[in-house]
Amino acid sequence: MPLDDSSSVRVVRIGKSNASQAQSIFFHAYRENTFLRYVLNAKRRGYEQRLRGFIREQLQAHYSGPNLSLAVAVQDQLVGAVMVSRADDPRYFIDSWRWRLRMYSVAGIYYTEQIRHYYQDLHQALRQIDHYWISLIALHPNHQQHGYGHALVEAVHNECERDSLFQGISVDTCDPRAKSFFESLGYQKVAQVPVKDFSMDILYHPRSGGESPFPPLQ
Repeated sequence: MPLDDSSSVRVVRIGKSNASQAQSIFFHAYRENTFLRYVLNAKRRGYEQRLRGFIREQLQAHYSGPNLSLAVAVQDQLVGAVMVSRADDPRYFIDSWRWRLRMYSVAGIYYTEQIRHYYQDLHQALRQIDHYWISLIALHPNHQQHGYGHALVEAVHNECERDSLFQGISVDTCDPRAKSFFESLGYQKVAQVPVKDFSMDILYHPRSGGESPFPPLQ
């Protein structure tokens, strides 16, 4: 999809100057997310506060490691954001005591451990492949259907292609619209991680010119 008014659109890195904009985009995009509503217990008072804390800690963890945080900006306003991690190096979300202790104060021990266990299952599903993982991706609701999502994913692919060991990119979702979007870009469902009474689909895209080592699932 071509970008609307592409002359004013650019891909930027997320840093201190625009982190609050990125957090706001993620918050509004993930507020009704089935997985986060479960692991952060949306039925209990204070869900939105826990969600904001979760997103803040994810960004902080990204800044502390060799990860990638990008955004699409129209002029000076962010309209989309993405966070990408090395999938073969899970310590920032699984083994980091700093992240765990801060998440304990945000979501409590039980739900933090639920998130950690999910990340462990996710890592195990594709553990034999050296690849990158899109942990969060979102567009502002007022800026969808303009090609910004495609531009964001393309920027991620371009950055990851610089890594000679990179074999592909994965993303996990339980949102049918997100799954359809990634499938339109050539991602295929290759695994599934059960979570309570729903499942997270894992989609994978090989590097340019490569082949997926996983058989597609229906």
